[in-house]
Amino acid sequence: MNAADFSVNDYVVYKGVGVCRIEAVENKTFDGEKYEDYLKLVPLGSGSSSYFVPVGAAEKRLRRPMTEDEVNEAIDNSVSGEISLTPNTRERKNAIESILKEGDCTRIITLIKSIYLHTQSCRDNGRKVLVSDENALRMAENMIYPEFSFVLGIDENEVAGYIGKRLENAIDA
Repeated sequence: MNAADFSVNDYVVYKGVGVCRIEAVENKTFDGEKYEDYLKLVPLGSGSSSYFVPVGAAEKRLRRPMTEDEVNEAIDNSVSGEISLTPNTRERKNAIESILKEGDCTRIITLIKSIYLHTQSCRDNGRKVLVSDENALRMAENMIYPEFSFVLGIDENEVAGYIGKRLENAIDA
């Protein structure tokens, strides 16, 4: 994919931000000397925020949103996966950060499932849930839920239920 693949009004995923609409291509300078073309991105649900990505860097920083089939495939592929959450908090933090940085949706869903099951087990057994686990769960959800919501045409607060139901159906099949 190259910069020519992106047009005004296209939707893209900007790493670390989420789904954005390309509002314009603007010739700008940020150092007062060198002008270049930038894609102006407006994140979904944010009328006032915008980001500028150099057209020349677009292919490295942006990607097309997943399709519905790709979302469902990522969920289905996570069914049998499990991520072992080591008791060593430093190792666990590093493993979680590595998965999130990698950005693979199947692994992130598997991570969400693993943390969720672990926290449920802790609560059921009267053990304290680590704040770091709750934070990791939120970060993982924030990485994929907005895009899944956009692609599936459902509210973001319905994504967890959608994933859960799809996982249940895959396990029952």
